[in-house]
Order: sequence, then C-alpha cells, then structure tokens
Amino acid sequence: MSNEEYWDAFLGVNLDQVDPETDLIIGFEEERQARKLIMIPSESMAPKGVRQALGSVFNNIYAEGYPPLRMTRDEESMLLDIPHQLAYYRRYADRRFYKGVDYVHFVETLAQRRCADCFANDRVSSSDIYVNVQPLSGAAANLAVYDTIVDVGEVVMGMDLYQGGHLTHGSEFNFSGKRYHVVSYGVSKRTGKLDYAEIRDLAREHKPKMIIAGYTSYPWAPDWETFAEIAREVGAVLLADISHPAGMVVAGAFPSPVGIADVTTFTTHKTLCGPRGAVIMSTDEEMANRIDMAVFPGEQGGPHTQKFAAMAVAFKIAQTKPFERLQWKIKENAATLAEGLQKRGLELAYGGTDSHFCMLDLNGIKTSGGFPLRGEPAVRILDMAGIVANKNTIPGDEITALAMGIRLGTPWLTQRGFGAAEIDEVARLIHKTVTNIHPFSYIGLAGELPRGKIDLDIMEEIKHEVAALAAEGIAETRDAGREYPHYYKLLNTAPCSYPGLKQAKGPGLEAELEAAHTGAALFDLSDSGLLQVMGDRAEASLQQIMTSDVGALAPGDCQRGFMLNEDAQVIDDLSLLRLPNDSGYLLLTNPANHERVKAWLRALGDGYTLFDPDDLYRKVEGPIIVEDLRQVEESQCTVALGLRGPKAAQVLEAAGEVPGYYFRHNNEHIELALPASQVQAVYDQLVAAGATPASHETRRALRAEAKLPDYSQYAGYEPDSGRPTGLELHNNGCQGYFALSVPYFVGRHNLDPVRAKPQLPTFEWEDDEDAPLKRTPLYEWHKAHTRKVIPFAGWEMPVWYTGVIDEHNAVRKAAGLFDVAHMGVFEISGPNATEFLDLVLSNYARWFDPGESYYSYLMDQDGKVIDDLMVYRRGEDLYLMVVNAANADKDWAWLNAVNNGEVLIDRKRPDLHVLRPAVLRDLKDPACGSDMRVDLALQGPASLAILQSLAGDWRLKDRLARVPKTGLIECELGGPGTSSEERFELVIARTGYTGEDIGYEIFVHPDRAVAFWETVLDAGEPFGVQPCGLAARDSTRTEAGLPLYGHELAGPLDISPVGAGFGSYVKLHKPYFVGRTAHIEREKTRKLEVARFRMNERGVRMPKTGDPVVNRRGRAIGWVTSAAVDVDGRILGLAYIESRYHREGDEVDIFTLPSRPLTEKDNKADLEPGDKIQLPDTATILLRFPEDDERSHWRGEKVESLPRFLPAGE
Repeated sequence: MSNEEYWDAFLGVNLDQVDPETDLIIGFEEERQARKLIMIPSESMAPKGVRQALGSVFNNIYAEGYPPLRMTRDEESMLLDIPHQLAYYRRYADRRFYKGVDYVHFVETLAQRRCADCFANDRVSSSDIYVNVQPLSGAAANLAVYDTIVDVGEVVMGMDLYQGGHLTHGSEFNFSGKRYHVVSYGVSKRTGKLDYAEIRDLAREHKPKMIIAGYTSYPWAPDWETFAEIAREVGAVLLADISHPAGMVVAGAFPSPVGIADVTTFTTHKTLCGPRGAVIMSTDEEMANRIDMAVFPGEQGGPHTQKFAAMAVAFKIAQTKPFERLQWKIKENAATLAEGLQKRGLELAYGGTDSHFCMLDLNGIKTSGGFPLRGEPAVRILDMAGIVANKNTIPGDEITALAMGIRLGTPWLTQRGFGAAEIDEVARLIHKTVTNIHPFSYIGLAGELPRGKIDLDIMEEIKHEVAALAAEGIAETRDAGREYPHYYKLLNTAPCSYPGLKQAKGPGLEAELEAAHTGAALFDLSDSGLLQVMGDRAEASLQQIMTSDVGALAPGDCQRGFMLNEDAQVIDDLSLLRLPNDSGYLLLTNPANHERVKAWLRALGDGYTLFDPDDLYRKVEGPIIVEDLRQVEESQCTVALGLRGPKAAQVLEAAGEVPGYYFRHNNEHIELALPASQVQAVYDQLVAAGATPASHETRRALRAEAKLPDYSQYAGYEPDSGRPTGLELHNNGCQGYFALSVPYFVGRHNLDPVRAKPQLPTFEWEDDEDAPLKRTPLYEWHKAHTRKVIPFAGWEMPVWYTGVIDEHNAVRKAAGLFDVAHMGVFEISGPNATEFLDLVLSNYARWFDPGESYYSYLMDQDGKVIDDLMVYRRGEDLYLMVVNAANADKDWAWLNAVNNGEVLIDRKRPDLHVLRPAVLRDLKDPACGSDMRVDLALQGPASLAILQSLAGDWRLKDRLARVPKTGLIECELGGPGTSSEERFELVIARTGYTGEDIGYEIFVHPDRAVAFWETVLDAGEPFGVQPCGLAARDSTRTEAGLPLYGHELAGPLDISPVGAGFGSYVKLHKPYFVGRTAHIEREKTRKLEVARFRMNERGVRMPKTGDPVVNRRGRAIGWVTSAAVDVDGRILGLAYIESRYHREGDEVDIFTLPSRPLTEKDNKADLEPGDKIQLPDTATILLRFPEDDERSHWRGEKVESLPRFLPAGE
C-alpha cells in the first residue's frame, strides 16, 4: 500500500526511534520528578492508567458538540451496556457535528457520571448533578460561567489575587478584571483570615451579580453556607472554585460546596491527580444547559476527547479507599509541615492550614544588611537545592515580583509515601535553606530585582540531604544517575571513568629530581582533574575567578594561577589553557582539590554563592558550562601527563605526533591533556624518547621547591583549615601566579598590602570659556531657515523653526528631524575594545552583540558622573560611542588618559590601569577620512515610513522594519532611482532622546549631512516631518522623564544615576568598573531623587532650574531641575526632591523665583496693603516615566494600558 512507508517510519514506531531528542527530554523530566522534592500545591502525579488513557487513540478524534442527552442521564451500568447504547446511537444519533464519535460518547458520559458520583453527598444525589467535562482549563471553565451569569460591566466579587485569589476571580491582569466591575475581598487585618461580616458588608454595598469563593493560596476552607447566605441576601450567584481541594472534597477531607453553591468549578490535575482539564458542575438543570452553550459553541470548538478518557479513569480512582486515605494524608502532612516550620521559628501567613498547603511568610526571617528575603530568590535557591516551590504574594504585598510568601504543598510528597517524619525533615531543610540566604537587591528597569546568595558548603549539605530524602520516596521512574549539567553536588561525587595508567618504574627520588633539573622527568597526572570551561562569558568569568591574567591568553596559550575562596584562602593552583576555535578553556587541577574547584566554578557560574564578604552585589560573570573530562563516558575521558626539565620539549618532539592539547608553560614545563584511550601509548612513547619516569614523591618535591602548597595537610576549606591566603602565597615566592592589576578576582582584597602604589595624578578638567563657538555641517542651512540660532554647549545651534509646541507635536504625532551633529562621536576598536569599555563603563559591554546598543555612564575615581552616553556595537571589536556635546572634549581627554594609564582611576587601588589599550578615534576628526560620522536624529511615529521611502529595495525596507529598539543596522539609503554615488552610507540605530518608541539616530559622513538632511525632509513631507530645534528636543525629553547632564544628572546638585531614576544602567553585579565602590558608598547617604511633575494650572510662570520645591506644609524638599511645555501646552517638569515625598498623585508647591529677587518683610505681621510676597504654584507628582496610556495620548490615540507588573504563579 502507498502508506506503508509512512506507517513503518512513524505511525507504528515508538518515540525513541521517531524523535530521540524529545524522548531524551522526557527522560530528563522523569528523573527530575524522582530526584526533587516537589511542593507546588497545584501539582500532583497522574497515575499511569490516567496517562495511558490520555495518550490513547481518542487523541485522533474531533467531536464538537455533546453526547446524546439520554446517555448523560444513564447510570454507569447502563452506560457500559455497549450493545444497548450503540443500538440507540445508530437509530437516534447525537448532538455532535461530526460522525465517527461512537465511542467518544462512552468516555465523555462515563467521565460525567463518575464525576457526579464522586461529588454526591447528603444534600444532593449524583443524578441531580449536571456535569460538563469539556473545558480545557480552569480559566476556560470560569470564563464559561462568567459568560453564562454575568454581563460585561456587571459587578463580581472575588478574593484579591494578592491575598489568595485566582487570576480569574477578578485580577486586573485577566479577562475577569478587564470585562467586569470587580470588587475584591481579602482577609482581616486583625485575624489574617476571612471576615464574613466584612464580606457581607461589601456585598450589601456593591450588590454583585456573582460571588466567587475558593482560592489558590488561602489555606483555610471557606464557610460555604455563609457564602451562600450572603449571595442569596444580595441576589448573587455563588460560584465555588475548588480547583485546588477537589480531590480532598471527594474524600471528605475538605468541605464540599456541591448542593450549596449554584455552580462549582474545578480542575482535575491538582489534588484529584488526574489529567490537565476542568469541570463545571451545577444542580440547576437550566443553568447547566446555558453553561453547556457557553462552553460550546460559546468559547471552545472541538474538545480534547482523550482527556475524557483520562478523566473517567481519574474519577474511578477517586472513589476508592486508597485515594481517600491519600487525601487525608495530604491534609495531615500539610499540618505537619506547618507545625515543623513554626516550631523552628518560621512564620506562616494566615496562621496555619486545614488544607493541602501552607504559606511561608518570609517577613519573619531576620536578615543582616537591610534587605528582606523575598520569595523569588528564596525559591530559586530552594530549587537548586532540590526543593521545588513557588513564590506567592501574601497579605501586605503589592507587587508580585516582590512577593514575600512561599507556597508549600504536600500532594506530591504524600503520593511518594512521605509521612510525618519525612515531612518534618523537609521542614528542617526549608528552614536551613531560607535562614542561610543572604538577601540583597538590584535596581532593574521595572523596579527592584530581589536576589540572594548562600554559602557553598551549606548549600552542598542541603543538596546532599535533599537527595538522600528524595531517594527514600516512591517514584515511578527511579534516579537514572544523571549528573552535570542536570545535577551536581560536592558530596558523593561520581568516580573517574579512567581505570589508571601502568607506570614504568622510576630510578628513585634523587635521580628523578636530577632528571627534572637537567633532563626530562615524566609524571603520571591521571589522578589530576581536567575541566573544560565553556560559554560566551567563560573568559570574563575565569578572569574574575583566577588570580592570573586570563584575558592575556591567546588560543593555545597557557598560564598558572591560584583559585581563592571567599576568605582569600587558596582552593587550588591550576594550569589553564585557552583552547582554539572559541571552544573554551582547559583547567588542570590538583587531585586533592578537584571536586572543590569544580563545585566552586559551577556555583559561581550559577550566581547564588557567597564569594566576597565585603560586597553582596558582585557576581562573577556567567553562566558558564563546566564539564569534568574525567567523569564522562570512557571513550571521551581525558587525562594528563607532565614533562619537567630542560629537555622536556626535546623529548616531546622526539616522541613524534602526540594527540591532545599541550599546556606549554615553557620548554621546561609541559603538561599534556590526552584521550584516555591513547594515554598509555603516549606515556610509553615518551619513555622511549628519553623521558625519565618519575613518582608522585618527586612531584611533591618539585612543588615544595616551587613553594606551592602541600594540600594533603589540610582537612577542608573552612576559615580555620590552615590553608594559606593569597597574600601568604604571594609573599612566599609565588608572585608569578598573581596579576594584581586585573580589575577584579575573588579574594583580591587580601592582596592590597603588596600592591604597587604609583603616584598618578587625578583627572582634572576645566572647560575653555574663551573657546570660539563651533558649528555643525548644517549651520548655514539653519541660518537660512530660522533666526533662532543661539550658543549652546559651545556650539551655535537652532532653538526652533516654527515654534516649540508645533515641533513638539510633530515629534509626537508625525516625525521631527534634529541636528545633533554637535554630539561627540568616538570609535573604540581593536581586540581590547570590549575589555576597555567594561573597565570604564557602568554597564556591560560584552553582554551586547553586534547590532545592539546600550546606555551607560562614565564615572571618575570618586564615583561621580563624568557623562552619560550611548554605545553602539558595530562589530565584534568595533564600537561607536556618542557623548554629550558639552562633555565631548572632557570625555575624550578622560578616555585617552585612562587608556594610556596616565591618571588615577581607583583611590584604593592606585596600581589599577588598563592592561591592554584599545584603539580610540574621534570620528569628527578629519583625519578619519571616509570613516567620519556625525549624528542626526529622526524621531516620531512616522520615522520608519520615512526611512523606508528612501530604501527602494523591499528587502531593505523589511530590514529597517525589523530593527528592534536599541538595535542598529548599516545600510545605504537614497530612494528609488538613485545611483550608488548618490546614496548615503549610514549607520541607523533605533534610539533617541525624545521618549518615542519609533525613532532613529542616523550617523552620516559630515560632508553629506546637508544633502541627507534635505533628502529626509523632502521624503518626509507627505508624512508630516518637520525640522526641529533644541527647544523641542528639551521639551520631549523632559516630558519623557529623561535626564539632561548638568540638570538631572551630575551638575550643581551632584545627582547620581540612581537619583536620576536610571540606576538599572549601573550594573552593581559587575565585579568592577571605574567608580563602582565609590558610587555604592555615595548611594548610602543619598536622600533625594528626580520626580516628574505637571503644573496644575495653565498660565503660570515657567519654573526654572533651581527654583525651590516645598511640600504642602511649606517644608522645602528640593529643587526644579528642568521644565518645558508638554504635548497639551501644559508645563511639565523634573525636580530633585526628597525620596519620601516622591509619591504619584501628591501635590507640591513650586516657587517660581523672579529674575530680580523680591524684597519681602521678614515678619509677615508687618505686612501692609501694597506689600508683595512670593506665592507658590501647585504641581502634581506624576509617574517617574510615562506609561502606555500617556504615550498614546501623545499621539492622540486611545490604547488600552498594560499592567505595570505581571502576576506570577497561577
């Protein structure tokens, strides 16, 4: 038959043959579920029979509609009378839109009937429970209920998401909160539990059409009867959402709402331990019929018929005694867990539990350093330890990302056979983990980014204990023994797969030492470890971990260095080889320290390990991949040999071709990394070539000669282990292992006493006040088109052409073209460009790929801002830097002075300097020839269309459209029909200084700037483009809340990037940049920050820089830094005010001081008619940066706002 090939290849073939990759990933997940302690309350293990039904051939069937109504009313025995049912089906058909559904009816109605049987109780029989099993999820089930009961805009009451409710119970992020008028109830501030009197009062006040009870993170059972009374009193429908406790309800371990609530919904994959799906139940037949119509055809098409089969199996299991005992045990275990946490001093939100989970309240954990431990870093570290949980908001939380709760459930562990003893051990491990985390936070683009670190040894102890506990539990798939990268641990590590080398007998210690000094001694290093470190950030990571200068290595080069711990004590001395073709690095470790080195590298790469006692913010760059080349399959195993002595190179050459990699430290010290399968042959070759076999004793003697540690005398790695510090090693003859001028390595603080102290001058700069004004290439064009050309930042620049409001609105609604050719444009290039930029900039350079750009700061040695700037990465080793016009000469002088090692860049480390200079060019210098560039800016919603009109080729138009925000491309523009000579070579970046989402900075040769300017204006005329001056640039950036150097940044108020609202561009996790430490110290005392405001009344005077701001009680709280006219012609500005008064919606007063000071009487009691006093004007504090609704208003559009923060969890 024609389909035999397809059948043989796919239809009848197992997954491992059809798709081994997916099969492998499934295997990974099976092992994860066996090896980790899963405590997410909404997760459970579906029995094998359920999963078999779910994977059945019912997957192949389409069955829109419903089974015959007659079947839905039959008892199970009648449903399973196959001849009877098929006879009726053939005669009367069904309510479906497809044929071929003969047996779908059986599994759907069987699931319905068994479900009804599960939930029948003293109040209602199973025949009076109407069941719909078609909803694809809990959200779909609830949506169908909404559509049945509530009209858009009507009032719904549900529990607040932040206090325990579900997304679909009225969250602003969900359809329920967007379509309906939601009134949320929460817990009592006094008791931490539901207060039914408060809920009743809310219901009486708001008269909801529907009340929802049932929760995702409130651990106490609702009082269904009281909820029903409240609903009846106000004429509301009561929806009971029992998605979480449904299995417990069936078992009688949790109160049932069936027969009390009007509608009940639940999911089948939580405590019911079934397939992923949902059910809607009602005891009102008319309502049930309307719900059926809401599900299909209202919101879904074809149902997942295989799910019906799996549900039928799950509901059958749910009626058994083992299932009942499981549910009660889940409840008991949750209580045991709660007790175990509380008796160890941890606090629980809501005070406890009577369900299947409890909520850990992290507010009760005392921390040092001033930062609270938040849910996100806590669950990350718990997961790495092997305990899987989820962060969750609890009462008092307002931002999901900053949640202070952890939700801990017991269904999964109970299924695995855990009892009271095991659960109490889990509580101990959770306590041990969370109380040993050191929390801190960064400033991110969306706000606070909570983080945490933990000691390596404590973490490894917890991982070991968790693994042992998990191994005791029942698991469908046992531990397959997979290790890194899936799992890694310091304790009980896997053995080396290499069986060992057959060594030739050496002549004895004295002769072997003689060979090492005068000939060539051969050492068996197969007991040493070999690690391969890989990843895009491997170089930076190792540079920050090793004491040597890893950045100096070219491919094939090697070096020796130490690895220090957080106490600056030695972990190991290593050989490090940079591999060719960007394949990473090889590290040769000492046998005694290999496992510690491996664990340290992996932990630092993950980013959650304490390594700097003075600075929690620092992180070694990562991630990195650390492969142990001795703990792999035997065919891939790699081991080492060593040659020492003046004839080492000669012997190696005489031995002929040797496979593998060479650590050639010099001609007298060579280490070989060899395939294990060939190491014996190579060893024999080297002996035959004249190498003297040498023993481990000789190896130890040579290490002693080199003043290297004898690790056999140290029992561990604790501070009192006796291991030497970096300083002690340096002073004991190992200076060559240290590169003290590397910006940072772990433990470097210990070596401060031996650093060189060169007397370098500090950078000083004074602007030349008498310098003649400069002009851009467009100066003559400006003079011809406007009389408003004024001095600005040392340049003669246009203020406006048609007026600031007109040009401002052109930017917001069409496009504005700005001459920003006064800005400094520098090029940083060469193989050391990235390293140089990472030293001098507060943002990362290496983290951005070619074709990307980023905002950053130059800081001096005291943490003060020299300038803010944009960097555009044009190639792997090619960067464009754009700096402020007023600072261009200063910036150029600073960058060159640092690059040449001429100035002090760190007061505490005066020896710090650029190790490998970059190549710097000022691209406005005529010496750059055809590489010269100046900057023009096209900003506004029509900008893309204007550029595309100049592209000609559709492929280039598409490229322009695909440039992401902060991205860049290099191309030629000129429009259809232009010759290659007429086209403009451009660098086009989607960046700008107006706050516009669509806007471009365009870098063009200065000789062609005027021609390009006029070309854009001509092409943009149909789109409404206008030339714009400095005034519109200032007004648009002020409206957008962007800082101007000298106003909202640095300047007379010495405003820091954090104070300006741009702390996310100061990467404190970066181990070093110039000014970093001083910046952190300065931030500890900062009390003010930049706020955005709008004057309440029109017609008031424009505030000026320096005008005082006072609160409504007359207390001075700061100063105006900028003010301009916004898109509506209202005055909007920025002010530097005390942080505690920076609250959106609050009013402040601004004294707009006259140019000539007003003489006022000191004593207001002396005022007489005709005297004058200064009165303030009132302004309202706005959000620091405009959100989508404000931005849409700029364009005269109405666009639905996006929520500021997205919820986590369910």
